[in-house]
Amino acid sequence: MIRALTTAAAGMLTEERLQAALANDLANLNTPGFKEILGSAREYPVENLYQSQDGQLIQPIGQMGTGVLFQEGVPLWSEGQLSKTDRSLDVAIQDNTPPGPYAAVNSPGGQAVSVAGPVTVGPGGRLTVNQQPLAVLNASGKPVPGWYAIKNPQYTGTSLYAADGMPNYDAAGQPSYLFANAQGQVLAVPGTLQAAGLALRIGTSNDMGQHSFYAVAYTSADGQSGVVLTRDGHFSVNTQHELVDAAGHPILPVGSNGMPIVGARIIINPNYTGQALFASDGQAVRDAAGQLSYTVVGQKGQSVTGAKLGTVNADVTQVTPLGATEFEVGGSFATNTALSHLQPGTGTLMPGYLEGSNVNATNALVQMQQILNLYQANQQVLSTENSTLGVAAEDIGKIP
Repeated sequence: MIRALTTAAAGMLTEERLQAALANDLANLNTPGFKEILGSAREYPVENLYQSQDGQLIQPIGQMGTGVLFQEGVPLWSEGQLSKTDRSLDVAIQDNTPPGPYAAVNSPGGQAVSVAGPVTVGPGGRLTVNQQPLAVLNASGKPVPGWYAIKNPQYTGTSLYAADGMPNYDAAGQPSYLFANAQGQVLAVPGTLQAAGLALRIGTSNDMGQHSFYAVAYTSADGQSGVVLTRDGHFSVNTQHELVDAAGHPILPVGSNGMPIVGARIIINPNYTGQALFASDGQAVRDAAGQLSYTVVGQKGQSVTGAKLGTVNADVTQVTPLGATEFEVGGSFATNTALSHLQPGTGTLMPGYLEGSNVNATNALVQMQQILNLYQANQQVLSTENSTLGVAAEDIGKIP
């Protein structure tokens, strides 16, 4: 009985967090460059049930679920609609991320990184992408050293994985893959306690791969400085004539190597009289009097040649929302950590355009209603189980 209470309560808590994620999406429906946060529910490890006799387990008789938990929300990186504003400080990014399937593999630095390509069966039955073994991730999203996903030899289905990267199951209930060590010895079966929190990350360009951002000079509330990212091209200018993002943090220029120049600033020329501030390649523009629309200066105020407004690429599996349309990369805004996760950008700049939010209001409202129905169903289960426990405690065992 107690298990029924905790299972229903777990469902209610998960649904509350899903509703909160959807409410945040709707609140940012008109926020430029905002990326919809997709929350999902993951099943707790399934427990095996056994027939017992004289305190000994005799044979398995089935399995029992133990509830669900909220899986951390993941931004959906599909591009929002680009709209023409003709505002000189609006510069949208048009992503050029290759479409297709992606999967996470181990990087030399011990992180999981996105690799494009279909998942296939490689040597030793290992699931691979572009001949690299898929990374087995723990509940924190970190690769588990020495663990691999191998195709289950008893599996009779065709798909190697389900839509969310979890195993597919055949008619006999066999999972499509197992977890094994480097020698191919099975260490755990997905869905069991031994595999609790373990998963593969398989997706598309909507949730994986290298996407383009602007690099931002970030300062936290306690004065710590670093580098973060933004997709919001709705820029403004501060009192020092610096180009800043929606949170008021300076946009970092990129150098001739395509990487951000830490400490440098894009200074908008107050004497410029032209219409466009940025060329399509991010370079400054000259007006009829020969005035440049902006200059790039270093930490000491010196002119930095070869620098311009530009993008950087980051693997979005390493990107997490920070707030105010800004994102951390690598789990930190520390400069060295952030820069180690960046590459020269491949995005196309669209001066005079703005990328809108990619939130679908209709879908979000439908999901909110569905989650409300599920919450009410779990609430009814909780009430019924509570009444049944009351009967067991008060009536059973009474002596007339």
